[in-house]
Amino acid sequence: MGEPSAGQKKHFEAVIKTAQYVGGLTSERDIWTELGKVMSRFFGADIVAFAGRRPDGRILVHSCSPPDASLCPRLVEAAGNTIIQVLESGFLATETLMLPQACSTAFLPLAEGRRTATVMLVGHRSAAPLSRELLNVYLAVAGLFDTTLARIASERRFLSMADNVPEMLYQMLRYPDGKARFTYVSKGSSKVLGLPPDELLAGAAAFSGGFHVDDQEAYESALARCEADSVRLNQAFRWLDRTGKVRHILLNAMPSMQEDGSVAWDGAAQDITERERLEAERKRSLEQLENSMEETVQAIATTIEMRDPYTAGHQRRVAGLAQRIAEEMRLPEEEVHGIYLAATIHDIGKIHIPAEILSFPGKLGEIEYALIKAHVQAGYGILKNIEFPWPVAQMVYQHHEHLDGSGYPRGLKGDEIMLGARILCVADVVESMASFRPYRPGLGAGKALEEIRKNRGRLYDAAVVDVCLGLFGKGYEFA
Repeated sequence: MGEPSAGQKKHFEAVIKTAQYVGGLTSERDIWTELGKVMSRFFGADIVAFAGRRPDGRILVHSCSPPDASLCPRLVEAAGNTIIQVLESGFLATETLMLPQACSTAFLPLAEGRRTATVMLVGHRSAAPLSRELLNVYLAVAGLFDTTLARIASERRFLSMADNVPEMLYQMLRYPDGKARFTYVSKGSSKVLGLPPDELLAGAAAFSGGFHVDDQEAYESALARCEADSVRLNQAFRWLDRTGKVRHILLNAMPSMQEDGSVAWDGAAQDITERERLEAERKRSLEQLENSMEETVQAIATTIEMRDPYTAGHQRRVAGLAQRIAEEMRLPEEEVHGIYLAATIHDIGKIHIPAEILSFPGKLGEIEYALIKAHVQAGYGILKNIEFPWPVAQMVYQHHEHLDGSGYPRGLKGDEIMLGARILCVADVVESMASFRPYRPGLGAGKALEEIRKNRGRLYDAAVVDVCLGLFGKGYEFA
């Protein structure tokens, strides 16, 4: 290949200058005028215009250069058909126009997505057709303009979206020495932090210095941890605004290492103060509800024991043992609490049994014993329509069921019996056998433990029995 000609060098330099110039364009404002200046300044074009089409089909000229008021109408009149042809086909066209003197003109398509949205007209005052070499150069320049227009449109869309969401969108650079600076902050900072973007862009200290004194170390530690592991930060912190009011700010940002050793954080900050307030209010209401519910449960338990003085404290002692077994089995705290409450009122159905039967000192007849067994069904009937956070009614219903199906009232087997009921069953058996009853003296903990050990895996859940035996082995006693 030979050395490029002087003309080729000139065109090459013009394309390089064009690329540098349009790379610096960041605003859509006067974009057509700016692109027109490029063609006139770097390529010596005598006429530059940009034309599109209105929704009604008429031609719309965005800009004409030189700024002659009569030029745009003359172009539409002289070149209207060619402009429409290029808009519809997306192909380059050339034509010599009389404006009024001869002007050799190239019609270059500029794309928007997959369609031609604009036609760039580049004219030179000459009757001679434009050279193929120059047309190829102009096609390359049109490609640069396409890229520039797409970039500016994309940036405009991003900025529009970023400034119209309630969150603060930002990019922050953190350097190895711990210093930081914002390279971008959306208008949402005014709503989220009460600080305008310009103030944050002027100094990141306005942001980092606003964290609550008890959260500043947690904030820095969270950034360091996420940077080290290249994982997303998604954490809430307390932040103090200019009035001293505490705001709860949720940061959701992703770090990325830069070549200079800094870390770029792209993220969003959201004011969740109201959400935190509502959550705290919900927790207080839930605590009040649970306290009221527990007070009601204890009142019911006391009422039951007042009718049956010989078993006073039975439900309380069963509840204490059931709770310890559930804790030793590493069940979730909420599930343990539910088992405790169910155990506290597991004999609520006895309220339907005549007091003289409950306190009868001898062996009960078949009818009386059937009435005693009916307390499970009665307890379920009382509790089933109460909306506890736990399956209290079902645990009460099942606490006399046995693994082999020999229990009552439904003869459930194995996993048909919920775990809470299996725990309650073991605790109930141990406490009942160990304590005094009107019809017999207390048999003691030894006999009670021997019962569950002997029937481990047949009547009683093996894991529950093992935990119960372990508790008494470590010195557990009924309070």
